[in-house]
Amino acid sequence: MYKAKLGVTRIGDVFEIRGRRARVAGFTRGIRSFTTSPYVFTSFKSAQTYVNLPEDQTVFILVKGDGSVGLDVLRHRLLSSLKGVDVLTTTEFSRMTTFYWMFTTGAGVAVLLAALLGLVVGVVVVAQTIYATTMDHLQEYGTLKAMGATNGYLYRVIIQQAVISAVIGYSLAMIASWFVVRGSAKGGAAILLPWPVAVGMFWLTLAMCTTAALVSINKVTRLDPAMVFKG
Repeated sequence: MYKAKLGVTRIGDVFEIRGRRARVAGFTRGIRSFTTSPYVFTSFKSAQTYVNLPEDQTVFILVKGDGSVGLDVLRHRLLSSLKGVDVLTTTEFSRMTTFYWMFTTGAGVAVLLAALLGLVVGVVVVAQTIYATTMDHLQEYGTLKAMGATNGYLYRVIIQQAVISAVIGYSLAMIASWFVVRGSAKGGAAILLPWPVAVGMFWLTLAMCTTAALVSINKVTRLDPAMVFKG
């Protein structure tokens, strides 16, 4: 998707990077740039030549083993032969990058604040909805209490309503999210929805709706069964 921005169309095309000729040897798939500039992969020496980067200003170098030794052994050898550097595995580097973008940049903080705001708004909206539903059926709840229903039974009724709302809302949201994820695959930044995140969102939705139901439970607890017999 970055071909047009880089000015290339197929393997073998020749173009220039800062006045130096380069030949396209292949294309990557699924790699997205969080910024507006696409990534170009090349050898370490070629990268230094293209950007006039001194060796002492190199930030990261990708190392791939030949499989003759294990990852831990290779890492130990690099650490013992190189001084003043960090040797990170793919998982460690991914975790470090995620932490950097999420907690040390404005973009990550904005995403976290938006998620927190969405959670607060969701709790308020669900609480208002369940509360309004409860208020519309106070007569029925009063009838149940007059017939001997305990507060625990009424609690279960209200919480079950909240759980049903959570399941329905979550299902609809996941269907919409699936289309968003599919559509983002061709965009500048791909959106991922791994199954652990989907499961976590389900339990978070249940917790949000159950918490919101507590507002209605407090009202039903104070309900006077005698209201059923009042004109």
